[in-house]
Amino acid sequence: MNPLSRTRALFCWLALFCAGAIWIARQEYVDQYERFFQSTSIAQRMLSQKTVQHEAVLATLAALSHPPAPERLYPSLQPAMPQLLGLGHLPGGVWAGSQPEPPGLSAAASRAQQLGRPVTMPVDGARYWLVSPSGWSLLIDARQLVPPADFPPGLGHLTLTVDRVPLSLLDKPSGGGLPGWTLALQKPLGAASQPFPMRSTRTLTPGTWPWTAWLGWAAASGLLVAGAAAWQRSRAEARRQQEQARLAAMARLSTLGEMAAGIAHELNQPLTAILAQTRAAERLLDDDEERPAVRHALLASAEQARRAADIISRMRALVQPSPPARREALDPDALVASLRFLREPELARQGIRLTWTNATPGARPLGDRVALEQILHNLVQNAADALAGVPGARHIALEGRAVDGTYQFSVSDTGPGIAADALPRLFAPFYTTREQGMGLGLALCDTLAGSMDGRIAARNLSPAGACFTVSLPQAGVPA
Repeated sequence: MNPLSRTRALFCWLALFCAGAIWIARQEYVDQYERFFQSTSIAQRMLSQKTVQHEAVLATLAALSHPPAPERLYPSLQPAMPQLLGLGHLPGGVWAGSQPEPPGLSAAASRAQQLGRPVTMPVDGARYWLVSPSGWSLLIDARQLVPPADFPPGLGHLTLTVDRVPLSLLDKPSGGGLPGWTLALQKPLGAASQPFPMRSTRTLTPGTWPWTAWLGWAAASGLLVAGAAAWQRSRAEARRQQEQARLAAMARLSTLGEMAAGIAHELNQPLTAILAQTRAAERLLDDDEERPAVRHALLASAEQARRAADIISRMRALVQPSPPARREALDPDALVASLRFLREPELARQGIRLTWTNATPGARPLGDRVALEQILHNLVQNAADALAGVPGARHIALEGRAVDGTYQFSVSDTGPGIAADALPRLFAPFYTTREQGMGLGLALCDTLAGSMDGRIAARNLSPAGACFTVSLPQAGVPA
């Protein structure tokens, strides 16, 4: 897994923060709604108690055998019931009360007798008469049922509908007109004679949002993502070092194999000549007296020459890279992703940009993954060496495409290019254009490409730069 880049880390932090912020907001909303529901229920019970009190007063008055006159009774009831504006009685159709007889009172009293309970007769949006079957009537001002200061603090707006028009009982400012989320509940009052709809609302403005919890979660989620990114970077760096060490070991072993092959090639010719000349001398001996000693010396020389040739042959067989054990269809994107994982940090420190283009996404090369990785690593390293000291933008471009039944990897750079006299000898062992080079890297790449039935070629680009192309068989295409 590649370590988190800054963009990916920011995206992960945003996703984590948003998920946590939504959860925090939901919990805060649930808590606010529960408090709002409880406050609304308390307000509904307070108003219901007042309306039930009205029914109790009317029932008490109806039970009196010799009730006092309403004009005398009203002053004693009003201090305990601030909402009471008037009191009256209609015995035998004759009105007696602290207020003039309201129109329609007789009809309301008849309806109350039919229903067997008090009925309401609205005067306006705030006042109403409560008429009992006994003829006793109360004039109530709904605005005085409960003082606004006595309502629970968790409410914002409270209305009571007495005569089709909502009557405001409580109206608190809600954050200076800022937008927010509105909570609303509607409940009827508990008195059967006065089941007025009560509506309660509250707006959750930005001032009530859980900013402290959000800021805390932002910091905590940022620390989590930063810790995860640091842990991934440390793991990636350790894996990168292991892969680089493995590739370096393979490169050293392959280089030693190429060196042994070159040494064997260079030494086999003189050894063969020594062997041939020694045998000729053995046949041309003329002196009979010296013949046994000369023959013995020549035979010993020939034996040592054979032994030296055998040692060199065994050394070459020991260190020469074996051909790929098996070939398989390779994913070029995954192959280059591994290469970029190992090389991009180092190239970035050198100011070199490494890019990859897959011109034929569905095509697959056929070969050995380790051998192909070694070739591409070597070519990218050569391109980086060629860009050392080059002014301006430095770029190494990798491209893969299917061409005529083969799959081609190309590695091009924006360096000075390859000298014309060096092009024909680039892949010869021990030929190098660098002072510290051994001349075995490209020879090794050519050997590995050939072991996979592929080939490697080099050319100069216009106006500057060089391009190396590795051609391999394409998977799924008949040979």
